[in-house]
Amino acid sequence: MPKPERVVLVCQNARPAGHPKGSCSEKGSQALFDRLKALLRDKGLEGRVLVIRTGCLKRCERGPTMAVYPDAVWYAGVLDQDLDELCGSHLAGGQVVERLRMPDGAWD
Repeated sequence: MPKPERVVLVCQNARPAGHPKGSCSEKGSQALFDRLKALLRDKGLEGRVLVIRTGCLKRCERGPTMAVYPDAVWYAGVLDQDLDELCGSHLAGGQVVERLRMPDGAWD
């Protein structure tokens, strides 16, 4: 398998119920991970894009969160219905989906 063009990190962090930050896991990140893998396979991108489950990406309050490298683009609040656009625009075409991009102020 050739070196992937992009790597997508999908937060799978799970905190106890009622935690003020919430967790990406309780917001459906496992289902997003599974669907993203299937979409990449269906669109012929499986070898070009590697998807990895991660622990906490430190922004679960904005979750589910994903990070795309080497582009260093972080996405927040990703929903199932966003994945087709993410695959087509960013992962296949290199165009960031701005409406899902985590704001720079999220790191302050």
